[in-house]
Amino acid sequence: MKKVFKPIAIAVGLLSGSCLSLVASADGDLGAAATNPVANLVQFRIQNQYAPESYNADSWSNATLMQMVAPLPSIADKFDALQGIVTRTTVPFVSTPKLDNGINRKNGLSDTQMQVFFVPEKSPKKTVWGIGPAFTFPTAGDNEFTGSGQWQAGPAAVAMVTPVPGVQLGALVFQQWDFHETRSDAKDVSILNVQPIIFKHFDGGWYIGGPDVPQTYNWETNDWTLALGGTVGRVGPVFGKPMQLYGGVYYNTENNDEQVSSEWIFKVNFGFLFPK
Repeated sequence: MKKVFKPIAIAVGLLSGSCLSLVASADGDLGAAATNPVANLVQFRIQNQYAPESYNADSWSNATLMQMVAPLPSIADKFDALQGIVTRTTVPFVSTPKLDNGINRKNGLSDTQMQVFFVPEKSPKKTVWGIGPAFTFPTAGDNEFTGSGQWQAGPAAVAMVTPVPGVQLGALVFQQWDFHETRSDAKDVSILNVQPIIFKHFDGGWYIGGPDVPQTYNWETNDWTLALGGTVGRVGPVFGKPMQLYGGVYYNTENNDEQVSSEWIFKVNFGFLFPK
């Protein structure tokens, strides 16, 4: 049990200590922008997802994610119909669980994901939305445990409404199909990803939200992963620099036969914000 809870305690302690070091109240507009997937705000996030146990593998797993959100104003300004173009790129480094069949833990890069959203100039009142392509690059190489061994692509869309000040509701959705394999044993890929957008912002930069991980449906195996839970975060200055800090706890309700998947997930995010 100590092995399970020690990393969680360290992560929670770091998050709590950082939050307490905030020396000024957060800007409400900056907080709303940080949780808006297509805001005109450059962000660099370091995230860690720890799962103390996995379905069909009595062992822990971990994923460290480097995520960059980068608007492209110089390109968007050339098109009158566009409010902006926003790219979201995620590079994971994972540690897989030790399997019951004797296969030991594997560490390495996983596949890199990238979405590009074209945000129109005109949209319904209190609404923002965007569409574009989504890509997955097989940066795991020949490691069959950490990556798919497939180049993937598909459509992506995001929509978010602010019905009342401080409340954000919507979803970021993208579908991926494989189109070129890098390993002869690579499996076909057809996965739907649905990431809910549910946030309530409060004074002082604090906010609460729904799960900050995608819900996925695998069309090849007809299996869902449903991560239920929530996040608590704050946006504001840390040592004089604007940051987004949050922690989340999620529970995957789906045990899909012999598929290995995380059961409980504990997530911590340290995000650096670069407003204009």
